[in-house]
Amino acid sequence: MPALQLLGKIENKFVTISENYEPTDDGKADQLFVSKSYDATSHFESATQDVLEMWNRIMGEPLDLTLKPEDTAEEE
Repeated sequence: MPALQLLGKIENKFVTISENYEPTDDGKADQLFVSKSYDATSHFESATQDVLEMWNRIMGEPLDLTLKPEDTAEEE
């Protein structure tokens, strides 16, 4: 590995391999919806995206998180 040789003497080297899994189909045929494995992204970006995609597959439409005026009026 020429790139590692540029570093000189390495005291500790850490190498990890993480298995990541994802469903083989969209789950619509058998109504079995499976999420993907968690990954190393911060703030759960990919997990959140996976949940939104699952919602779309299950419900047939994107999840609408838009606040409506009538929803905010109840809090006042």
